[in-house]
Amino acid sequence: MPRVVKQKDIRQVEVLDQALALFLEYGYDNVSLNDLLAVSGTSKGAFYHYFPSKEALVTALAERSAAEAFDRLKPVFEQAGANALERLNAGLAASYEVKMAMGAPEQLAAMASLLKPHNQALFDQIITIWEDLFRPVLTEVIAQGVYEGVFDTFDPEGVGDMIQGFAASMRKTLVGTLNAPDPTSRQEILDVCVKRLKLYGIATDRILGLPDGSTVVLDRKQVEAMIALLSPQPPDGSAT
Repeated sequence: MPRVVKQKDIRQVEVLDQALALFLEYGYDNVSLNDLLAVSGTSKGAFYHYFPSKEALVTALAERSAAEAFDRLKPVFEQAGANALERLNAGLAASYEVKMAMGAPEQLAAMASLLKPHNQALFDQIITIWEDLFRPVLTEVIAQGVYEGVFDTFDPEGVGDMIQGFAASMRKTLVGTLNAPDPTSRQEILDVCVKRLKLYGIATDRILGLPDGSTVVLDRKQVEAMIALLSPQPPDGSAT
C-alpha cells in the first residue's frame, strides 16, 4: 500500500494539536522532544523541518491561539453604532468568554513553568505575539474615543499597551499565586485576584480620563471559574 504523504501545513497542524494535548496532560517542562516525536510519529528530521525547536513549536501554538482569539474578538471591538467606551467594554467582556471557550485557563496552567526564570524569554515572546496582534485594534478604539471626547489621553497606543500590560501582569499574579511554595487556599487566591483586578480597572479608568468604575473588569464569579479550571481542588486548597 503506498505511503500517504500529507501536505506540510496539514502535518504541522496535526503536530501542534498532538503537542498541545501532551502539554495539557503533563505540563510544558515535563514533555521532552522525544515525547513529542513519539506521540506525533515524526522523525527528528521531520520535526525540525516543521519546527526548529520545542520553543518554536510553543511559539507556533501561541500564534495560532492568538490568531483564533483575534478573529473572534475583532468584530466585537469594531461593532458599528457603539461609542468607543461601549466598544472597549464589549471587547474586554468578550475576551473572557472567548478565552474560556478556547480553554485558555487550562493552557495557562499547562504552561505555568514558562514563568520560571529559565523560560522567561519564551514567555515574553508569547506575550509579545498577543500584544502585537491586538495593539492596532486597541489603539484604534482609544483614538476614536479621544476624537469622540469620551477618552482623554495624549497617547492612545501607550494606553493600549498599559491595558495589555495589566492583563499580562494578572496572568503572572494568578499562576504565581497558584504555584507558590506554601499552599494557598482558593479563597485567598480569589481575594488577591479580585483586589488586583479592581486596581487595574481603576488605573485604566484614570489613564483614559474616566470616572472610576467605567471600564469592565472580571467579577468575583468569573475569577472563581478561572481558578477552578487552573487548579481543580477543594475550596480549602487541600489536595484531592
